[in-house]
Amino acid sequence: MNIEKVACIGAGVIGHSWATLFAWKGYRVALQDVDEAALKYALARIRKNLEFLSEKELLRNEEAEEILQRIEVTTSLRECVEAADYIQESVPENYSIKKEVFRKADSFARSQTIIASSTSTLKMTEIQKATRNPERCVIAHPWNPPHLMPLVEIIPGEKTSRETVEVTRNFMEALGKVSVIQKKETVGSIGNRLAAALWREAINIVDEGIADLEDVDKAVSAGPGLRWAVIGPHLSYHLGGGRGGIEHFLDHLGPAMESRWRSLASWVTIPPSAKRRLVEGIRRHSMLRERSMEELIKWRDDRLVKLIKILYLEKE
Repeated sequence: MNIEKVACIGAGVIGHSWATLFAWKGYRVALQDVDEAALKYALARIRKNLEFLSEKELLRNEEAEEILQRIEVTTSLRECVEAADYIQESVPENYSIKKEVFRKADSFARSQTIIASSTSTLKMTEIQKATRNPERCVIAHPWNPPHLMPLVEIIPGEKTSRETVEVTRNFMEALGKVSVIQKKETVGSIGNRLAAALWREAINIVDEGIADLEDVDKAVSAGPGLRWAVIGPHLSYHLGGGRGGIEHFLDHLGPAMESRWRSLASWVTIPPSAKRRLVEGIRRHSMLRERSMEELIKWRDDRLVKLIKILYLEKE
């Protein structure tokens, strides 16, 4: 399938970042939102994204205006999708809203056009019930911000075709994404389920007074987070087993891991005491005392780009 024009439905944080990526990689983009003010703000953010990419030498200064010229904005869903070869939906996490968007997109778009959702939690099997062509509907969940973070998680619904999954995967990899395919639907994707498990224990450590919030963040980013940026948890523990690999690790260090598991939090609702301590801990966080939110986002993205260049752009 030849993809030349991409439609982005929803101009929020995820939507305008997707639009940045698609236009940056050479595609013509139609960006739609029901709110004209949101579209105006999105274009301003896209310009800032491109300025940042230029600053990081990921594109030339003169390319920014050319890239912006590839993006059209509209409040009309029909106008956005009718000529698209691929559609990326990024509207609020609500079944009724997403199903209505998919119903309309399915009726307006050409028959071969893939309709992908950015949802991080909802199930495609439910969303695609609103369409006449469920086989072309799939989840392509990015990590924020999509124009920088490599990962995209592709999750088919019960009626999604194998061809839709493969075309979506090939398209994402052509964009420079690292794609993974989730075989079964769950509440959430691979990555955000793992992140949710870690965050629950991070919250618990703060709530139990084991460590301050800022030290918990440091323990993750300077410890396992740094290692996991290179290799995931399974390969990490395989290497941790030395010459015996994962089998040795499970046999000899498994009991120590099990003793930790028995002491971990198991609640499914954040305790009120934890909410208070999280808010208090964030207010005391040194990085938020030193930088505004905008400055902190820029600081984060600066370092993300450095890591991405090392891990994904440099030749080995």
